[in-house]
Amino acid sequence: MPPTEPWADDRFLCRMYAVFAAIGTLVMGTLAVAFVLRHAEDGPIGVMDDFLRDATHNLASCFVYADLALIWAALGAYQIIEARRWRIRHVWAYIVGAPALALIASFSIFMYVRQRRIAAARTTPAPQPAPAAPAVKEPQR
Repeated sequence: MPPTEPWADDRFLCRMYAVFAAIGTLVMGTLAVAFVLRHAEDGPIGVMDDFLRDATHNLASCFVYADLALIWAALGAYQIIEARRWRIRHVWAYIVGAPALALIASFSIFMYVRQRRIAAARTTPAPQPAPAAPAVKEPQR
């Protein structure tokens, strides 16, 4: 088996997350635009009312909607923890972006940024500790 590049896995994961984000944005954006166009006569507030009514219209849609809301909460907690660990700024934007854009898009973008941080941490050498001051012996009495 030939040796692989040390960071090939990072590049693969970054590409995969970017593809998920792009496809998720395209698919969910297309569905959102179609919904808005179909309900445009109701105005912005009416579109939101129609969406929430449709999302909670029957038990099947309630099940899916509740599942997504719970997944969003769990992933939000995960994102906060990972953002602190990897010093990712503006984690709130990824969490708020889930209902605003789509969970698949915002979470994939977060994972992309996270993987870039992990890859950068691997390639950046760890800081060397400052040399310790020489110990001074106190005279014995």
